[in-house]
This record gives sequence, structure tokens and C-alpha cells, in this order.
Amino acid sequence: MKKVLLTLLCALPCILATTAPVQADNTFLVQVFGAEDLVAPTASTLTATVIANDQIDIEWSTSTDNYLVSGYVLFRNGSPIATTSQTNYSDGGLVASTTYTYFVKAFDPSFNYSLSSNIATVTTPGLLPQAEDGDSGGTASRVVLNNLQITPTEKSARFEILTARPARFEIRWGRTNSYELGYTVNDSYVSSYATNITDLEPGTVYEYEIIGYTPLGNTTVLERGQFTTKSFQDSIPPANVSNFKAVVKDTDVALSWVLPQGVEMQYVRVLRSHLGFPSYIQDGVIVYQGLGQSVLDKAALSQYSPAYYTAFVVDRNGNVSSGAIARVYIPASDEGDGVIQPPIHHGGDGTAPDTMASTSATLPPGTILPTLDEIFVRQYETTLSFLERVITLDGRGSFLISIPSDAIFDTVKLITVTLTNPSNEKEVYSYLLRMNKDKTAYEAVLPALFLEGKSRVTIDIYDQDMQHVATYQKSITLSATEKLAKTEPLFPDMFLRLFKEYGLFGSLPLLILLLLFFYRRYSTRA
Repeated sequence: MKKVLLTLLCALPCILATTAPVQADNTFLVQVFGAEDLVAPTASTLTATVIANDQIDIEWSTSTDNYLVSGYVLFRNGSPIATTSQTNYSDGGLVASTTYTYFVKAFDPSFNYSLSSNIATVTTPGLLPQAEDGDSGGTASRVVLNNLQITPTEKSARFEILTARPARFEIRWGRTNSYELGYTVNDSYVSSYATNITDLEPGTVYEYEIIGYTPLGNTTVLERGQFTTKSFQDSIPPANVSNFKAVVKDTDVALSWVLPQGVEMQYVRVLRSHLGFPSYIQDGVIVYQGLGQSVLDKAALSQYSPAYYTAFVVDRNGNVSSGAIARVYIPASDEGDGVIQPPIHHGGDGTAPDTMASTSATLPPGTILPTLDEIFVRQYETTLSFLERVITLDGRGSFLISIPSDAIFDTVKLITVTLTNPSNEKEVYSYLLRMNKDKTAYEAVLPALFLEGKSRVTIDIYDQDMQHVATYQKSITLSATEKLAKTEPLFPDMFLRLFKEYGLFGSLPLLILLLLFFYRRYSTRA
């Protein structure tokens, strides 16, 4: 009896830890991982189709399991030839006029194998042409192109080809109709084929040719034409929305924002996730898409709290902004409004420092963090760094925050930038810094606030475990002038670069000249 009680007590934590939330029909799903899984998946139903004298396509139905189906093992003539999580496979490189048998087995994470599926027996045709019924979809002698879609970017182009009958495809391309730059050929006969051509030049016209091969080896030129890659100016991300706010109403969340000016927009997409801020445009549940400026996310906090929101702006060229972010939770009765504001970091005397970089996590040796002169603020034709003593920006224009990708460690998970309202320091707007298309920098375009006064930019960096790593802050002034005021940094960029490269003695002559310059300057004023 004691042994039985002891066994139940040991198993209880596993049962509690693996009990799913209550479902809508008041049923519970309980998985006890402490026990051995002895239940095998169900058997599949398999079909095999001859595509060519050297290719057979196999498909099978999905198996089910009491826990999870991990994959399938496909057998040809009794020997395994492939392990896959898909429910289809193209078997190529076969011999003409040869009979093959196929069956499949499913398996689960405990490596319980299902019974064999039915056995499909097929014979590849001989090398002589076989009669086919002729129709508008193509015959044995030629391939008919049903649809072709070419989608170019700055440095690549995606080809999507659709035919009524299976075929193999060769794509050739170049700057002339000699197609001198390259070609690609797929391995199997398919009716739908897609591939990417890379290493292209932006804003360049390319010639292409597509050739189709029937299973009997006949060749057809399907298409000849041109496409033009996008120019770099087409890839500039748009400004984010401004004043992105989230207000909790019971379990509903009211979201509002202001559209950026001067942006030819397709739409604004607002996404929600309970795992963290959505970092790209397909990452999360779509709460809203359109050109409006508010939405009510009903019952968003009914199951999970907190909720993370990101608002993306998509322009006419398909470019996506870095994302404005907000986070909310269900507050207790004695708490506030349920809106989580980013922390405001202060110095030892309680005042916000002008510039600061602080590390709050234990980092492995050699971890790279940006220095103050590697965090840039760009507006119009002027680029400044956090090393400047004073930064004055036009409050009527958007500006870019940028950190070079080689100035930060590779395992960075999240970078946020927060801007305070010049008229109300407690009101802040937060955005994501995302890697740009060229993989050269983490960037965010902050929209114009159309306000004047003192503001503050705060950058927070988190690692892959979502541990806070570092904070950088910079005071800025938003003015009504369109010209940016730039003052000399406390330690000019030139001296810092010399110091990094040549050390103290190598940069000593410049330091002496700087000291003499400041001595003469201030002694003259005195």
C-alpha cells in the first residue's frame, strides 16, 4: 500500500503539469509523460502514379496518433528509401520498363510504427513514346504553359510556373538574349514549380528563357521575355504610425494610432501575440488591416495575459515599417489601467542621464555591444550619433534610428526604441528596431510628432532568452526648424577611431592638439 501511495504522489506533479486548460465543451485533455507510449499511429492509404519512364510520384493519407505523428517511412521493393513529414514523395532516377512496389509506415515520437499501408505496384513505361490523349493542356510532344508569375526584388527574382501536365523546367537568364549569367533545372516532373534566381543587380533589366521537358524527353520553349529588378530606393522602409496606444476595457483592448504623413500606404496591419511582440508581418493574429486609425480587439485578454501588439505600415512598394509596439494585461482591482509602459531609467540622483549604456545581464566573454558612436540618428541629409552633446531635430519630420549589425552580438532577440512626448514625459511611444533588407543594420523610422521641446530616446537590447542586456539613452530637442543643429561631441569621432585602432600613444598627438585648441578657445573667452 505504501508503494502505491508513493507512486501516486510521484506521478501527481507530472499529471498536473501536463493538464491542458478547460476547453469550451468542459472536457480536459490530460497527457501523462511519465508513462510509456505504446500506442502506434494508424495505417495510411497509399497511391502511386507513373509520371515518366524514370519517375513515380507517391501520395498517402494522413495517419493519426493518440499524441503526435512524427513522420513517415516510405519503402520501395521492401527497402526504406525516404523518411519525411510530408504525405507525398517523387521517386526519380528509376529504370524504364521496370515494376516497383511501394508502401509506407507512420511513426510517433516514441518510435511506435504503424501497420504497413496498402502495397501499390506500378511499372515504368518503356523508352518508346506512349500514346496520350491530346487536349488543350498539352500532349506527349509538348508542354503548354498555363501561368507564369515573376516577382523581382532588388537582388533576386522568383519564378512560379504552372502547367496542366507534369514537366521538368530549365530557366536561363542574362543581360542579353545569350542568357550568359546562368541557368537552373529542376530534378523531377511537376505541374507546379517555383524557384528563386539570386545575385542580381538592383534596377537592372534581365532577359530570360523557360524551357519545358515532357516525360518523354521532348523540348518546348515556354516563354522568352524580360524582367527588371527593383531599385534600392524602392526598398526604403516607411515611417511607423505614431501615438500607438492600447487601453484595457475589461477583457477588450482598444487600440488607436495616427497614420504617418508623406507615406503612400497600402494598409496598416496590427498583430497580436501572447508570446512577445510580433516581429514581422506574419507573426501573430491579425487584429486589423486597413487605413483606419483604431480598432477594438474584443476578448483579447479573456484567455491569456499579457497581450503584445505590433502595428506595421506597408507602403505601395510592399516595404514594411519596423513596427510600433504596445503591451497590456488584465489589472488587479487595486492596480492601474493595465498598460505596461517601458521602464524610465534614471541616474543615481533620480534624474534621467543624457547618455548611458548599462549592462544588466551576465554576458559571455567577447559579447559585442554597440558603443555610443555606433548608434546613429539620421534626418534629411544629416547623420548624428549618440556621442553628440546636443541633438536637435525637426519636430515636423520623421527620423531614423540605426545600429550597424556588426556592432551587436548575433544572438540578439529584441531591440526596442522609446520616444518620450516633449509635452508629457510620462507619455511614451515604443518601436521595434528590425534588421534591414541588406542585413547591414537594425533600423526604425520614428514618425514626426509635430511637437516642440525636450524629448528622450531610449534603446533597450534583449538577448535570445529575453534577458535585458543593455540600455542607451539620449536627450534630443524637437524644434520647428527644418535644419538640424549639430555641436561638437565631447570626444570627437576621429579621436575615438584613432584610439581604437592605434591605442593611446598613437592617438596622443591628436589629443594634444585638441587640448591646445580648447585651451586657446576658452582662455580667449576669459
